[in-house]
Formats: sequence, structure tokens, C-alpha cells
Amino acid sequence: MNYWIIGTIALSILSPISYTKSMLKGKVKPHRVTRLIVWLASVAGLLGVLNSSNSSGKIFALIFLIRATYLLIMAVLYGVGGLQKLDLYCLFFGVLALVAYYTTRSGLLTISLGIAADLIGYIPTFVKTYKKPESEDPLFFSIEGLASLFAIFAIWELVPDILFPIYFLLSSMTVVALVYRKRLLSLLNIKNKHK
Repeated sequence: MNYWIIGTIALSILSPISYTKSMLKGKVKPHRVTRLIVWLASVAGLLGVLNSSNSSGKIFALIFLIRATYLLIMAVLYGVGGLQKLDLYCLFFGVLALVAYYTTRSGLLTISLGIAADLIGYIPTFVKTYKKPESEDPLFFSIEGLASLFAIFAIWELVPDILFPIYFLLSSMTVVALVYRKRLLSLLNIKNKHK
């Protein structure tokens, strides 16, 4: 096992600790639909790489499924959302993408549909974080992004297995950017005024 996978495992264990603390203190409110679809997409991701020869991709998929299961349980207990129209549309399209996997059984298609489902599932979280940046934990998503980056280095082949870590890195950084967007915009405005 290489150092990148060890780093991915360590960060994947560490990130939910931060998120759990924030949830228990009432600071963070994960979106239930997002967490449900992330869990379903993680199942599809693992199924998509089972026949792969890249063990790093399999380990990454298994780690993220275990973590997604835990975070889904926590979101049910401490989260928000689930019954608004946007939530129901996202859930419908997310499940539709995953059903397509069960009819195709294609590795690359499975991973692509899993990513599509996950992205659809993240829409309620993106909207929630845009409106209420304080409702998400940037430390959790930063650690998630770093774990995904380590997984990319661990896989380091142009194979379908690398798509999920790349996607997770981008989605994590999007949430971090949404949390800090007002500060980032302020910094950009200050720099533009000094030009």
C-alpha cells in the first residue's frame, strides 16, 4: 500500500470527526438529500470499480462508501431538507442515474452516472451553502478535498477509477469557495481598488 492511500485513509477518518463536532454543536446542518444521493453514488462508485485492476481505486471507493454511510446517518439525525421541490427533483434524477447503472453494468458508465447522481445530489447543498455559508464546515470539505487529491496521486493512471477522486476534489473545493465567497469577493474588490 502506498503513502498516498495511507494519507487518503487518515484524512477520510479525520474529516468526519470535524464534521461531527460541528453537527453536534448545531453549527453545521448537512443536507439530507445530498447525503442520501452521495451514499447512493458511493455505492455505484464502488460497484463501478470492483472489476478494476487498480487496488487504489477500490480502496478509495470503499473508504468513501463507509464514510458516506456514516454521514448519511448523521444527516438524518442532525440535517435539514428533504421535502422541498428542489430536493425531490434532485432525488428523482439522482436515483434515475443510479437505476441506469443497474441496467447497463458498464464500469465507465457506472462511474459517470454515479458522478452525475452525486453532482445532482449536491445541488441542494450548493444552494444552501450559497444562502447560508455558515451552515457548512469548510474544514471538513478542505480535508475531503485533500483526501481526494491524495487518492488521485495514489491511482495516478488514466483509468475510470480516477474520475471519482477528481470529482470529489472539485465538489469539495466548490463548497469551500461558497463558504468563503463573500470574503473572496471582498478581497477581489480590495485588490481591484488598489490597481
